[in-house]
Amino acid sequence: MGCCFSSPDRDVEREPLLQSSNRTQTESARPPRPAAKADGVQKSGRFTARHVGVPGLDERFTDVADTFNKQQDHYETMKNNLQTLASHYHCQNDDSLSQCLKKIKEKHELCHISLEVKGYDFILMVKSDTEIPGELKQTQENITEMSRATKAIISVGTKLTQMIDSLLRAEDGMISQVEAAESRHQGRRRLVENLRENLRETRRVKELSPKYRKEAENLLNEAARLSGITP
Repeated sequence: MGCCFSSPDRDVEREPLLQSSNRTQTESARPPRPAAKADGVQKSGRFTARHVGVPGLDERFTDVADTFNKQQDHYETMKNNLQTLASHYHCQNDDSLSQCLKKIKEKHELCHISLEVKGYDFILMVKSDTEIPGELKQTQENITEMSRATKAIISVGTKLTQMIDSLLRAEDGMISQVEAAESRHQGRRRLVENLRENLRETRRVKELSPKYRKEAENLLNEAARLSGITP
């Protein structure tokens, strides 16, 4: 009997590190969780830049917001796919790729299953003497999506940190720029408040983004260990 072999689409190896998050998630993926709040302060979720009336500042805040929002989307994709696998294979922890791989191998013991890492990509390799179950193919797709998201989170981290630090270093002169851009008192108050909100959001992003990157790096290192590579 012939041997069936399954590997996810290798095009991921040729994709740029920073990718769009518009790709539709698999049907089994959970919807993104709502942003958590504490004492009325948003602790996670998207950054919507407010208009401050100074073109240069508006552009910089928008760039930070757009870059972070892509990272946020990738983070949700990474977490959702990992949690989907953990739930489907009845793992005790919903954030352990090691436990997921162990359960996958136990459930599909007639298949030869391994995790392969190449650069920033990790994929689930499957070999079988019989037809590979659709459930296992879906699992491969979940892991491929997780890998793409992990790579994108890491790749944008340094750029985003530099953008944020550059903005916050220029904070002292921003209020005077915004006030000079609007002659009406009421308009100035609104724009200054928008500026303060943008700065609050920028600080929130400065705190969150490194955490997202750290989780992604930990997941990639875990995948490397599971594939037999020492990170």
